[in-house]
Amino acid sequence: MTSDPSTDPAGPLDREGLRDSAGPGEPGLDLAADDPGETAAALATTLRGAMHVAFAVLPSVGAVRAYGTDGIPLPLALVTAAVIVGIYVIGSRFALRRGDAGRSAQTDLLLPSRGWVLALALVWMASTFISSAFVWIAFPLFFLVLFSLGRVAGPLALGAVTLWAVVAPLLAEETSSLAIGEVLGPVVGAAFSLIAHAVYRRLLIETDRNRQLVTQLRAAQSELADSERRKGIAEERQRLAQDIHDTLAQGLNSIVLLSRGARAAHPEADESFLRIEDTARENLADARRLVRDLADRVPRTTLEQALRGVISRAEMLGESPSWELRIDGTPRELAPAQVETLHRAAQSLVANVQRHAGARRCVLTLAWWPGRVSLDVVDDGRGFDPSTTTRSHDGGDGLRLLRTRLSRAGGAVVIDSAPGEGTTIGLTLPTHTQESET
Repeated sequence: MTSDPSTDPAGPLDREGLRDSAGPGEPGLDLAADDPGETAAALATTLRGAMHVAFAVLPSVGAVRAYGTDGIPLPLALVTAAVIVGIYVIGSRFALRRGDAGRSAQTDLLLPSRGWVLALALVWMASTFISSAFVWIAFPLFFLVLFSLGRVAGPLALGAVTLWAVVAPLLAEETSSLAIGEVLGPVVGAAFSLIAHAVYRRLLIETDRNRQLVTQLRAAQSELADSERRKGIAEERQRLAQDIHDTLAQGLNSIVLLSRGARAAHPEADESFLRIEDTARENLADARRLVRDLADRVPRTTLEQALRGVISRAEMLGESPSWELRIDGTPRELAPAQVETLHRAAQSLVANVQRHAGARRCVLTLAWWPGRVSLDVVDDGRGFDPSTTTRSHDGGDGLRLLRTRLSRAGGAVVIDSAPGEGTTIGLTLPTHTQESET
């Protein structure tokens, strides 16, 4: 039976199953409203756009100045600019495909390849011999070397690019001395690039940290909501059990007592009153069983404790086989119905091993996986051929009923056995399945 949120004693749940913890007039916590990666992603988009514009404009301006001011032949100036732009376009398209999925593809500036940046820098250095008008391409190149070469090599490469931007006119013999602007321009640009890179990297680190915190908080909220839901279901069952006990069961018990008194007072209707008494007694037994089932649906032990209890009871019945329980992974809390399903299945399989396998050793392995839990029962007994029978060794419908039980709970059964080679039976249940019935 599902729990109606309106009957949850702790209060209603919202549509996500998360309790609104805000007080009257206070806004509830909406984790989806402000994604910590949105700011970094928007900034990265802006910087990438600025980088694209710089590599489109500066080579073009350099080609125009090389032709108009320095007298460089127009075809040579245009080819030089086109080579720089072409290398940048090809490299930037491939660069965005690199890096970790999720964060980097959205928030890293260009995820540049070292080889690409090196090739771009070499072509740029060569272009400065053609004309010093191409020197100003160093400004966007500052960011690329910082992002591609890391914390140590990046600043060193930045210094080398800055130095080349300063001395390039001298190396090209276009001037015999440098003006103050020709020195301060690249130096100031490099310093600004270094500061901007450090700030941006810090923003990425904080973004990743905030995203992890939000993920953990969402997981904690989901776990809390699921715990509250299970608590509401358990309390509702207890209430139903109490109501049935106090009303229906007591009424049926009164009918039994009144029928006995009427039989004594009216012996001629003894058979009719006896029939009434028997019917009331049967329904009273059903009511008491329903009360007991409702109360027992909340497990008093964990699945591991339940399995150890199964093994303990098996060991009291005889010395063979020897039993072992192994636990793999980190245990998690299961829905009561899932604990009951695996508990009953283990009881059936252990009993079958005792009665029919003739095994010397049997190992139960409870393994916790992301999104599922598995229970493997392995024995070294006589085994059987699963393809020729679906019935248990005692002629019953054990395996068929086992499959039905697991299938009803959303799980599966896998049997691996052969005559003389022992038997392995694997049970799997999804741990995300929510309990929907009492």
